[in-house]
Amino acid sequence: MNRNQSLLFKIRKVCTLFHILRITIPAFGYVSSTHPRLLFNKAEEKEVKKLIKKDPLARELASFLKEKADSMVVLPQLTYDLNKYGNILYTSRAYVTRLGTLSLAYRLYGEQKYLDAVNKTLLWICDYKDWDPKHFLDTAEMTTAVAIAYDWLFDALPESTRQKVKESIYKNAISIVLREYKKGGPGSWAKRETNWNVVCNTGMTLGALAVAEDYPKETATILENAARYMPICLKHFAPDGVCYEGPAYWGYTNSYLSLYLKAVNDNGGDQGGIGQLPGVSRAAVIYKRTLPPSGQRFDFGLASTEEVMNTPAFFFFSRRYQQPEVAEWFRKEIEKTIKQNQPIHQLFFLSLPWFNPASPTQNENIPSLEVYHNSINDLVVLNGNRKEKGSVFLVAKGGLPNQAHQQMDCGTFIIESDSVCWTEDLGADDYALPGFWDGKPGGDRWKYFRNNNFSHNTLNIDRQPQYANGKAFVCEENTRTAHPYARLDLSEVYKVQAHKAFRKFTLINDHTIEVEDEVEVRNTSSTVFWTAATKADVTINGSVAQLQKDGKVFYFRILSPEGATFHTYPAYNTYPGEKPIKGITMLEIACPAQGGKAKITVEMSSKNNSNSF
Repeated sequence: MNRNQSLLFKIRKVCTLFHILRITIPAFGYVSSTHPRLLFNKAEEKEVKKLIKKDPLARELASFLKEKADSMVVLPQLTYDLNKYGNILYTSRAYVTRLGTLSLAYRLYGEQKYLDAVNKTLLWICDYKDWDPKHFLDTAEMTTAVAIAYDWLFDALPESTRQKVKESIYKNAISIVLREYKKGGPGSWAKRETNWNVVCNTGMTLGALAVAEDYPKETATILENAARYMPICLKHFAPDGVCYEGPAYWGYTNSYLSLYLKAVNDNGGDQGGIGQLPGVSRAAVIYKRTLPPSGQRFDFGLASTEEVMNTPAFFFFSRRYQQPEVAEWFRKEIEKTIKQNQPIHQLFFLSLPWFNPASPTQNENIPSLEVYHNSINDLVVLNGNRKEKGSVFLVAKGGLPNQAHQQMDCGTFIIESDSVCWTEDLGADDYALPGFWDGKPGGDRWKYFRNNNFSHNTLNIDRQPQYANGKAFVCEENTRTAHPYARLDLSEVYKVQAHKAFRKFTLINDHTIEVEDEVEVRNTSSTVFWTAATKADVTINGSVAQLQKDGKVFYFRILSPEGATFHTYPAYNTYPGEKPIKGITMLEIACPAQGGKAKITVEMSSKNNSNSF
């Protein structure tokens, strides 16, 4: 064999090897033919094992993983029982946690008990009659759980288990989604404008990629359609990265979005350009920057303090979009989770494979005013100098109540100083309440206290709800002034009672923010009511309210109208079945219109500027 023939032979060998190591997905590209190929490959596994040896937090996280995995080995299997909402979603999520944790523990520690537990769990799940396709989120999350375990432990699982899992993924997920893509209308879970779109399409993508060598054409169809339909939801992240469904659904949507982007990037690439859609790159930064210094979330919409947000999506986004401030912040969240043994997100331990040790090269510069625009929920953030004791932080929102997972909370806000949040958002109520999803104007959804504007830190006119089809948005903002401000146009949400309504937030100094409301009412005898919910102890002295909590003090003072006073009443449930409300005081100002107009200005400060107390 001469030199040229030898060279040609070697080239052919390399090409043959390349095709052996890649599965051709029609019209889409190549997928690795080896396992694991989802989210955490063999090369990354080696790097993580090195990281655990040299990084103290990664080592602590690995120990925490082992502790949790050990506890899961002995857990009983969950039966297929519908919950009060008529689905098995929480069962699916429990298995995402269990299979992901046990599978990762086996990869890092190699102990047989983890493999045995995964094998038994996979066989149990695959014996379910189905994965609840009527509520397809359940199917999507169960497919995620099974796909990760199947892919990660492919070489260690018995052949009989692999065959059963492969058949179950096809029967319970792939065959169903192929019909849905073909026949589902705009309201289909695959094509909605909500979190369902991203979660379901991601679950199907993971399931398809896990078994791509067996179903290459079906995998191509799923990859193509997921990339086609996910922008229907993600268009609402534009332009600045706000997730309009609120922080709870931020976590749900972006956790699954991070799975999708990692999976496709590692298997043929992000052919649909999902990661480059407007706003997506900013999603994690926006979440972090709208948190007050204490870390208490602004739980607008159908969110609540019970939502677990220690999602590895923060590490994924920090890596993909070079955001060390997010990585540094999330490492602190991981430290708190471990030290306080806090509840964990179902994907929490992906924080180890995706661990990001990056830190900013310089101290973070926090602007006094930031406005994040969105087609549904604009957000406004005001920051005092955080180096100053008693500095204030405020985050406020616009809104469109009739959209998914929204409330009548247009214009609401939370304000904080000294790591104490002085106003509250009561969060979501029970989704099973009668008429809860009837969100049209006058719909039953709005009779529930948490859902209407009477529970929020905003206005009501003549004790009437906001107009569900109206939109509130930032109409003016100014950072080039000694007193930065942003102004919300609330006219549409009060259109039934008012011609115009505006709310303005102004940073007066590091310790003080003013909120100014100007309303032009339709009925000259109308009264505009200003309300705020607080967990603090409240003492009233005419136009000044002193709030006390956790040894700290804060003041609300009415600057206009002259002679107006505060009064208080306990927040209350309005219908049977609502989640109980305890320890919330409503602070209220009543402002009768004068000449068809009402103006309310309230100073909120950590300083006692009136010397009333």
